[in-house]
Amino acid sequence: MTDARGVSHGRRAAPAARSRAAVPAPGRVGAADWGIVALLCLCALLSGVLEVLFVPSYIGSANAPFVILFAVVGNLALPRLAHGVAPTTTGAVAPVLAWLVPVLALTLIARPEGDVLVAGSGGQPAVFYGLLLGGAAAGFVSIVLTGRR
Repeated sequence: MTDARGVSHGRRAAPAARSRAAVPAPGRVGAADWGIVALLCLCALLSGVLEVLFVPSYIGSANAPFVILFAVVGNLALPRLAHGVAPTTTGAVAPVLAWLVPVLALTLIARPEGDVLVAGSGGQPAVFYGLLLGGAAAGFVSIVLTGRR
């Protein structure tokens, strides 16, 4: 402490008290963290739906398989982000499953009218299988890599 002249008297000020509620326990995942993981799962779900809808994309007369790149990048990034927020295996697996469910449901379940989103002709089946294989492999590799940290 110092007096009005700026001379120190050898006493130190008491440190500010910290609230225990302000410091989260290490390794503990809170509700806000799971809310962020749920938001990332929603992003994965939307990504899967959009990727299936863009499977029949063409540039001129050639099939454009850019959705495979989107699936690989998304399934590498989203599980790692979710694991960073909630460092559990469930946190990393949830976005991959949220992506895989709509991709499989939208392509394997036919509508009553007989309509399908991925036609069985041209290069569409190859692009779909590349999307499924590339996205799922990237997602599971990402899960394995997050478990090693």
